[in-house]
Amino acid sequence: MNTHLPAGPTPAGHPSLTPRRAVARLLVGSSLILLAHLPWVATAQVVINEIMYHPPDDRDEMQWVEVHNAGSTPVSIGGWSFTKGVKFTFAKDLTLPAGGFSVICRDRGGFRIQYGTNIPVAGEFTGKLSHGGETLELSDAKGQKVDSVKFDDKEPWPVSPDGMSASLERIVASAPSDLPQNWAPSVLPLSPAPAGTPGQRNAAAATNLPPILSNVQFAPPLPGKATPVQVDIADPDGLRSATLLFQAIDTATAGQRTAAPSTAPAWKEIALQRKAGDAKKGTFSGDIPALPERQILRFRLAAVDETGATRQLPHPSDARPTFSAYVGGNTNKALIPMVSLFEFGPKEMPGRSLRNSFGGPRPNRRGPQVLEPVRGAACLVYMPPGGGPVQTLDHIRITPRQGGWKLRLQKDQPLQEMTTVNVMFENQPRFVLAEHLAYELYRKSGTTAPLSGHWRIFHNGRPTGYHLYVEQPNNSFFRRVGRDPEGDVYKLLWYGHDIVSQHEKKNNPETGHAELVQLIEALQRSNGDKQWQLIQQRFHLDSFINYYAVNMCIQNWDGFFNNYFLYRAPGPTGKWEIIPWDEDKTWGDYDGCSPRYDWYTMPLTMGMTGDRPKSGILGGFEMGGIHGGPSWWRHPGWFSGPLLANPSFRAKFRTRLREICNTIFTPDQWEPILARMEQELEAEVRYRSGLFHGDASASSQTVAEFKLHMDSFRRQVTHRRQFLLKELDKEE
Repeated sequence: MNTHLPAGPTPAGHPSLTPRRAVARLLVGSSLILLAHLPWVATAQVVINEIMYHPPDDRDEMQWVEVHNAGSTPVSIGGWSFTKGVKFTFAKDLTLPAGGFSVICRDRGGFRIQYGTNIPVAGEFTGKLSHGGETLELSDAKGQKVDSVKFDDKEPWPVSPDGMSASLERIVASAPSDLPQNWAPSVLPLSPAPAGTPGQRNAAAATNLPPILSNVQFAPPLPGKATPVQVDIADPDGLRSATLLFQAIDTATAGQRTAAPSTAPAWKEIALQRKAGDAKKGTFSGDIPALPERQILRFRLAAVDETGATRQLPHPSDARPTFSAYVGGNTNKALIPMVSLFEFGPKEMPGRSLRNSFGGPRPNRRGPQVLEPVRGAACLVYMPPGGGPVQTLDHIRITPRQGGWKLRLQKDQPLQEMTTVNVMFENQPRFVLAEHLAYELYRKSGTTAPLSGHWRIFHNGRPTGYHLYVEQPNNSFFRRVGRDPEGDVYKLLWYGHDIVSQHEKKNNPETGHAELVQLIEALQRSNGDKQWQLIQQRFHLDSFINYYAVNMCIQNWDGFFNNYFLYRAPGPTGKWEIIPWDEDKTWGDYDGCSPRYDWYTMPLTMGMTGDRPKSGILGGFEMGGIHGGPSWWRHPGWFSGPLLANPSFRAKFRTRLREICNTIFTPDQWEPILARMEQELEAEVRYRSGLFHGDASASSQTVAEFKLHMDSFRRQVTHRRQFLLKELDKEE
């Protein structure tokens, strides 16, 4: 997330400047501290020069570290070792020539396929670099520290190396390794693939550290008014010039699908003026001229010192290479947020994960991959209800998905704590309502669940009405809920035919499914007290108990066999958790159900080993579902089967289900929730109907159907709760 520092002095005649990005996180007096360490004495030395710590697509087998002899004479590094971060000892006879490089990697075969065979690879290290930052330390043969770096995955460190294909490149070998401004992202490729310059001179390499820019501030741009920008700049060699480059993109051009540079708005340049300080450090400011409304303002800053060393901020290879803002105020008069999605450039293809769309394994993952673009060309403008500041999230990716889009935001610039969001209006209006209510109950029960809600969407300037949004269970999600994102994540697929094919692994592909298969086989081999001990040791009990209890409340018939994510915390003692997903056909809905959604009798045995569909008519509807019973019946799941059938687990499950029915899943608790949603969305239902039908009678009918859905949710809380409490009494 952005760190906001107190605003600096306001230039005369300007409105207050708002800090938008604390690039260097330098506190008061930091420029003086920085200057005290400059210039650095250039000495013959071997340094940690480049780091690939988070390859794209979580391909951690492609991690590598490069060392570089920046001196003018050869250096024997035989017996030297990495002692922190990863473990590796260089061969005793290894000499690094002047200006030479040596690489250590996690998988030599994969590295050579990706980067070629001419790069000097010293060997394979053990361990794994953390995606969230790491301390690397290089020691000589006597154990004396030669160089170390404690890098991070958030500002002021470059963020593009964190899973976006770039490596972390050192700029000046003789400058301090722990100075974030001495590192830059390597050039981003056109599609996700491990990049960087192993065994070669860094693309960002320089002999003199460029000026350091920090504390960038700018006022929210308003139509017809100049936008003041302010920045602090420091360099011990003295500053030659400071400039601001900007362009304005008309949102009316969104969706035209062109990437031709000749059609992009021209960049304009403004000289910044020193407002305070001296020749070596100071505060600079300038005004971006007035712009018309509904433009996306993009700008970057540049400074040149007296030696000619130049720095741009943001870095041209940054995943977000400009500061950005929407020109205009908050015009939202609705009761829910308004979100405008603007796509500039070629349309993205639907995304892919570790498997293809048919559930089979991907091609050889060691080779270069050519997928969708890695650098975002789209922009999101968020207007909250009731006024409030407009939020501009630029350089994001908008990928088509069924019924809407998947929004991939920058991880350090989330929206409501989310970095990947599914926005959809899929198949039936009821799904948009039921899915959010399902997640609401999971969250209230203490289940780890995605955030969800409703936004009014405009796509490339075209109104499309209200949509459901659901947070994607990704690294940011796991951080938000207090889990280590380096744990294993699986998505359950309905069409798999065995353990491996039904569990789509979303990360850590190099470790495979061994832990999962071992656990399921252990569950299948055990029973009774022995099985209960295994469940207690390996499972986060509250997670599974709450999840299955809520499934019973909302009749999530498809959530035992599939429609969930699995998470296992890293380490040999890491426990398993379950995360709900795809909750559209819940609250009494299934294929072929009554239009009143008045089915309340899904049995408490659903999902457990031994559950069988009854013959003949069940729940008022014919048999003939794909699993041999009614259309909603599913075979027990890999985990729900043994867990719900285990007597000790089942006793805790029944206790928790009764508790939820008495305290959370009650008419008193749910009426305010349903009334608020009905109030917020009735106008949205009418608005959306007008967009797609335009006729008053159709709009009235759509609103009437919406009211029927809302009433069915109220009936579900009343009648399903009554059924559950009676069935629980029978099991006692």
